[in-house]
Amino acid sequence: MGGPRLTWTWQAAPSRLLAAAQNAYIGRPDHLLYFGCGIGDDLLCTTVARELKKRGAERIVMFSRRPELFQFNPDIDATYNWGADAFGRLQHWGAKATHPCYFSYDSQTDRDTYPDKIIVSMCRAAKVTGKIQLRPYLHLTPHEKAKGRLFDSQVVIQSAGKGDLPTKDWFPDRYQVVADTLGARAKIIQLGLAGDPPIRNAVDLRGKTSLREAAAILAHAKVFVGQVGFLMHLARAVECRSVIVYGGREDPAITGYIANENIVGKTACSPCLFRSRCDFDHECMKIITPEMVITAALRTIECHEKPLPVETANIAG
Repeated sequence: MGGPRLTWTWQAAPSRLLAAAQNAYIGRPDHLLYFGCGIGDDLLCTTVARELKKRGAERIVMFSRRPELFQFNPDIDATYNWGADAFGRLQHWGAKATHPCYFSYDSQTDRDTYPDKIIVSMCRAAKVTGKIQLRPYLHLTPHEKAKGRLFDSQVVIQSAGKGDLPTKDWFPDRYQVVADTLGARAKIIQLGLAGDPPIRNAVDLRGKTSLREAAAILAHAKVFVGQVGFLMHLARAVECRSVIVYGGREDPAITGYIANENIVGKTACSPCLFRSRCDFDHECMKIITPEMVITAALRTIECHEKPLPVETANIAG
C-alpha cells in the first residue's frame, strides 16, 4: 500500500540532525510543502501534492503537526512533524519549497482577501500550470473505512461552535431543527469540537474521534450538514456530499465544492470576508431557515449513490 514512508515526532531533537536523518531515509526531497495554519489548510495541501506528482515530482515532503492526514497518501513521501525553521533550512539547501497561502488578512479591517479560487491559488504558488482538480484527498484503509459505518443509515451534523471566525456560524437551535427532521430518516451523528453546542438525540462524538475516525464516519454518511471549515474539506476528501451553510461571509465559488449544496444568505453586504465584525447583526445567516437546509439535505441524500462531480480549473503557464 502506498503512503508516506516516514513520520518523525522527535520535536526536541536538533533540526539539522533530523533533516539529515530524514533525507537519508527517503532521499533528498525535491519538493517541500508547509502551511502552518488551520487543519483544513493542511488537508488542502494534498491537492497541491497530487498535482505536483502528476507533473513529475519524485519526493514530496509535507511539514505538518497532523501527520495522520497524510497516512497512506501515495503523493506524499514523508510527513515531517516539525516546523518552519527546518522548512526554511531545507529550502536554503536547495529543495523546492512552497508555502501555498491563498489569502491575505488585514487586521485593521478584520478582513480577508482571496485573489482566486483557494485551490487554484495554492497550486499556482507551487508553480503548477495546466488542468487541476479542485478537491482534497484523504486515504483510508478498508479496515478504517469499515469501522466508520456505525449505522446502516447515518447523517453527520456539526453544530455552530465559538470558533475564531464567528461570521461563519449559523445558529445551534436551527441545527437542532434540522437534526430533528433528518433523524426520522437516519441516525444523527454529531462531530466537531468538544465545546460545540450539543445536538439532542444525536450520537455525541464531539471531541471523541481521531481525524481519521471522523473521516471514516463521514465516508459512510449520506450527507454532512455544517458550515465552512475543516469538516467540510474532510467530507469532500472522502467523497461525502455536504450541505454547507455559507451565509454571506464568503463565496462558495471561491472556497467551496460543486459537489455540495452551498446555501448562501445574499445580502447587500455579502460577501463581506470579515472574520469577527458584522455591522448588520448577521442578517445573512438569519435569512437561512432550517427548512432551506432540510430541503437541501433531503435532495442531497437522494444523490447518495451517485459519483461526486469534480470541478476543474486551468492555470495558465
